[in-house]
Amino acid sequence: MSLSRRCFLAASATSAASAQTKPYAGRTMVVVTAHADDFTIFAGGTIAKLIDEGYAAHLIRITNDEKDSHNLGPGETSHRNTVEMRLAADIIGIKEIQSLDFRNDELDPVSETEIRARLILLFRKWKPYTLFTFDPSAKYEENPDHKKTARAAEDAAWTSGVHLFLQEHFTLGLQPWAVLDRYYWARSPEGHDVNQVVDITNHIDRKINSIQAHKTMMMHTAVQLKAKLARTGLRLPLLDTLNEENVNKLVDIQTRERAAAVGSKHNMKYAEHFHYIPVLGEGSYVQRNAVPLK
Repeated sequence: MSLSRRCFLAASATSAASAQTKPYAGRTMVVVTAHADDFTIFAGGTIAKLIDEGYAAHLIRITNDEKDSHNLGPGETSHRNTVEMRLAADIIGIKEIQSLDFRNDELDPVSETEIRARLILLFRKWKPYTLFTFDPSAKYEENPDHKKTARAAEDAAWTSGVHLFLQEHFTLGLQPWAVLDRYYWARSPEGHDVNQVVDITNHIDRKINSIQAHKTMMMHTAVQLKAKLARTGLRLPLLDTLNEENVNKLVDIQTRERAAAVGSKHNMKYAEHFHYIPVLGEGSYVQRNAVPLK
């Protein structure tokens, strides 16, 4: 066999193996998170899994996270949470981060249209196939930042594809681009809303490590939990001493517990669940009759 023939066969085998291990090579996702830690807590395992399978990922944070710390001022709080978000994104495998820097927990007076406009610009720039964000229909969501982020991201996902929205973008060389599918996460999803369950067993450690990277936020969460328990006359022995080691243990235990609870319903060790909106409606005429482009 000639050298050129052997090289061709080797390249073909490598290409076939790559297609199997990275079936989504060439696709891009955008993750829209209200706060630095949301995406790791709700979807870190799935995002990491899809990145390993070929996706390039970008992250958009809506707020500046200036209020999520235990004993720091707003400026230092925002700085630390931003630095730690970058560390968490690196663990997950996210390529680029853009922060819109609206004030943390003060999105109520901000126009949803303004947030949407900024998202449309980034969607047209990055051309995401897939969107990860909060579920705009979540019934039990209690955080106003989460609600507004969800609505703005959902609106931007389709309006970015309409040529009469923000036409000034086109002078920059951008083109309309509608997001093709969407993974929505929620604090307490309704049973009928969950239609996509992702096995993250091989990615649970990466998810945990990424959450632990948010040291400032996780310490604040632990301090708040300890105070809340004390007001009800309870204590968690693990938090008798509040230090990084014990907070990391708590993150590990709770993350595994939640992922195992989801997984146990679907014969998986660890899983995450979503309200998934596919490119084509399930069982629709278009889905049944669409054929590959020639």
